[in-house]
Amino acid sequence: MKQHIGIVGGGWAGLAAAVELCKNSHKVTLFESSPQPGGRARGIEWNGMTLDNGQHLMIGAYQQMLQLLADMGADTDKLFKRLPHRMLMCDTQTGATAFDLCLPTFPAPLHLLMGVLNIPQLSIKEKILLLIRFNRLLNTPLTTDLPVSEWLAAAKLPATYTRYLLEPVCLAALTTHPHQASARAFQSVLQQTFNAPAHFTDLLIPTTDLSQVFPALAAKYILQHGGEIYTRSKVQSLQIGDSRLKSITINNEPQVFEQVILATPPTVTATLLQDNRQTKSISEQINQLQYEPVATLYLQFKQAVSLPYPMLGLVNGLAEWVFERAIAGHNNVLAVVMSARGDYLQLPQAELVDRIYRELRNTIANLPDLLDSKLIIEKRATFQCHPNVDQYRPAIDTSLSNLKLCGDYVYIEENNHPGLPSTLEGALRSGVKCAQSLLSS
Repeated sequence: MKQHIGIVGGGWAGLAAAVELCKNSHKVTLFESSPQPGGRARGIEWNGMTLDNGQHLMIGAYQQMLQLLADMGADTDKLFKRLPHRMLMCDTQTGATAFDLCLPTFPAPLHLLMGVLNIPQLSIKEKILLLIRFNRLLNTPLTTDLPVSEWLAAAKLPATYTRYLLEPVCLAALTTHPHQASARAFQSVLQQTFNAPAHFTDLLIPTTDLSQVFPALAAKYILQHGGEIYTRSKVQSLQIGDSRLKSITINNEPQVFEQVILATPPTVTATLLQDNRQTKSISEQINQLQYEPVATLYLQFKQAVSLPYPMLGLVNGLAEWVFERAIAGHNNVLAVVMSARGDYLQLPQAELVDRIYRELRNTIANLPDLLDSKLIIEKRATFQCHPNVDQYRPAIDTSLSNLKLCGDYVYIEENNHPGLPSTLEGALRSGVKCAQSLLSS
């Protein structure tokens, strides 16, 4: 029996749920509080350009994203430029290359083997030890969760590999500093990337802004399949009774649906569920989550600027990663990313821009003069992925028979498998799995 389903929240998780339901011929009405769908990954206008409200990294392991795009008939070869995996890490103090891991286009695991053997910063002995110990690190189950820094120290990998590659990747993937981050979650991320087909490690660089990569395509698909989308529509309360959600209030108007999916941010979900005895425990669970910020500093230069590789890692400075925007049509723009709490948050914006610019000048040859800058800080960009964090992540199903949850913070794995950290892929998987759970019930 086909049902009319209400989805509250038009971020990537809510849109993914809507697409999956529309694909199965259900009527969907989606409400988004902002002027446009997309949540934390959407387009913004700046100096006549459409950029993103935060720089996001996409790789070949994002199989749910690629599957959804295929389901909607999108041409992923046009949406992304696919490049072989390379982790080029540069020292912002000296300008020297701190580490360079480049994976050739060989089948797995030959790509990793040859990539490690060609690392110029390691001796032959270190390369052999790395191959043996990294394989053990990836494939030895963790019965007890612990901080990533302790896990890596016990593995006795080459120090340069840990410091200049694994620790920066941990901070980027989990948005949590290694001394606070979950080893089980990080191991799962590494397994899904390296214990997989070689193309899972490819870098996918969007050729346009993120709004056009997924939210705009999803919205078009929903509307073409009989769904409805209402922006500037804020949820205010839930009316609950007899183990069912009776209605939701949107912009002071009650809305009634046979099934409802809450795809709102965790703090909003917790607030909506806190005043009812049947859902209060979920609210209390969510309120145990802690959050980390992510800052994106866009730098516009007077002339075109290029990097040795479209994504460059930076160590020993404030900046952590810098991305070219040339493939998306902005050849004089760089995006600098800083994840989790750090010293950058304490600096006045002008001083932060000046320090980042000086770090880049030490790293990038012939850097042009700066024309303008824009700083975007998402204060609650992701939940902190600390050891045992999954116990605070709610499940898709709630105590109400017609209410489900989705979002990158929702635990969707099975058999006590570590949940994905807060990523776009995690949001999309959550949305699809929530829709499939609703369909199966």
